Amino acid sequence: MNAQQKAMLASYGRSFLAAVTATFMATGGDLFALDADTAKAILASGIAAILPVALRYINKQDPMFGRIAEVVATEGMKKLTKKAPAKKAVVKKSAK
Repeated sequence: MNAQQKAMLASYGRSFLAAVTATFMATGGDLFALDADTAKAILASGIAAILPVALRYINKQDPMFGRIAEVVATEGMKKLTKKAPAKKAVVKKSAK
């Protein structure tokens, strides 16, 4: 599993967990009084939360998770590791 896939799964997890927690708390937050309708609402909110990340993966032009993400990351690393040209020393003339 490469770094891009790990980042995508982490994003899925954060989105899912945040939506499920928010819906659970909004419905009363009682784990022992959980009925089928509340469970469906919680699950539906979790699925709805991961849709944006899935859409980013499907979008070929998305630079983070899209299909060109690896190319963008490779090009970015090339630019970061490219050495800057050495600067010439500037000699200042002293005032007489």
